Amino acid sequence: MSPVDIITDLLIAGIAGTLGYFGARLGGELWARIILDSKEAKDLQAKLKRRAPLIPAFSQRCGRLRLALGQSEARRRNVERRIDDLHRQLDALENRDEEYIRFVGHPRPGHHHFKAVMINRHVQTAIREGRTHGLLDNSWARPQNVEIWASSLADAKGSLNARFPMSLGFVVIEMIEPEDAPQDAQGDAA
Repeated sequence: MSPVDIITDLLIAGIAGTLGYFGARLGGELWARIILDSKEAKDLQAKLKRRAPLIPAFSQRCGRLRLALGQSEARRRNVERRIDDLHRQLDALENRDEEYIRFVGHPRPGHHHFKAVMINRHVQTAIREGRTHGLLDNSWARPQNVEIWASSLADAKGSLNARFPMSLGFVVIEMIEPEDAPQDAQGDAA
């Protein structure tokens, strides 16, 4: 084959390829135009045009839901932290020495809430000697809180002495009166 035949064949192949390419493009464009001009395509374009505003609305809704989810997640973490804190407090309370609050009387109209701190000298002595008191718990060696409901300071001291008599070794360390308690001469003298 001569060089002229090769060049001629290449030119014919190039022209045929170019014509094929442009023919395929033209055919594709015509086919696309026919499809786009069809009734179904027009209906789909109209639906897309009507539904196009929904896309930003969906994006906004997704943003609001993400924000709400983030807030819910933050609340969940806070609740979990609070639960952990309460479990730690409960463990601390379970591991703490027993602390009793004893009550004398009960709330009634005209009665006030007095607070007393007491110990028992006999229990303290028994513990110092390395033995236990026969009747009372060892907790009485430490100050114990007693809450009294009474109409006056004298009545509170009387109720307290009746319940925890001094003859059995009970000693009042401190007596706290409420601010609204009546100040009477008998209460100050007793």
